[in-house]
Amino acid sequence: YYQDVIGLAPQPAAGATRPLASPLGETCVLLETGEAPALTRLGFQVHPDVPLADLQRRLAAGGVASDLRSDPLPGIPLSLVTHDPNGLGVELYDTAAPAAAVAPSPAISPLKLGHVASYTGDIARCVSFYRDVLGFRVSDWMEDFFVFLRCGPDHHTCNFISSANRGMHHMAFELKDWSHVQTACDWLAQHGYQITWGPGRHGIGHNIFIYHRNPAGQIVELFTEMDTMSDEEAGFFDARPWHRDRPQRPKVWRAAEGSNLWGAGPPPGHRS
Repeated sequence: YYQDVIGLAPQPAAGATRPLASPLGETCVLLETGEAPALTRLGFQVHPDVPLADLQRRLAAGGVASDLRSDPLPGIPLSLVTHDPNGLGVELYDTAAPAAAVAPSPAISPLKLGHVASYTGDIARCVSFYRDVLGFRVSDWMEDFFVFLRCGPDHHTCNFISSANRGMHHMAFELKDWSHVQTACDWLAQHGYQITWGPGRHGIGHNIFIYHRNPAGQIVELFTEMDTMSDEEAGFFDARPWHRDRPQRPKVWRAAEGSNLWGAGPPPGHRS
């Protein structure tokens, strides 16, 4: 699925872990054998001018335990590993060598892994960890149960949904443009994968989206035209023709408006 449908390239195994790289050479998914489908950790690259040892001291000052690990994956000489309030592993690294050359693929071939959304039983504590400890910024809220966080210019890198559920809600891969979404729809259909929601345009982030489920039953989003904030000091997202607020600043959205500006909301069971 990840190779023939999504278009990721398998990289040499690292123990029981099989890395997969995007066509641009970035390792974006790690596959491991387990008893059930699950998200076990997230990885974030930090600025190389900030030593990982300094980050470890910062985490310790906030009461967060962490460990430095050597050579966790090929191309990553050192990482700092901790856990968020949900028990999800968080791996920070400052250096990552490009993956081996990725041959052109007839598959969907996304640009990158754009974001991951997870459930949390304590959304306030989760926001505090990612914002106050790791330095993420809050981009938007959907009412009081769904938060969108960024660590770079993209509108969101990780999202959290308040729920009694645990684990991953969805992973999302970025495509080049609207025509790339169209060809992805056809490619999914040719391989027997039905679109469960979309095409549409989210109000939150304003990205065009389609969703389907992978062979493990996990929700996968393919998207394009995500909002970006290139000037953090200005405090608003880069202007786009489809924005209804001018300027478009972080805010709290109503669920219906934030879900899909084009019409139908999520199908039954999409958020549960």
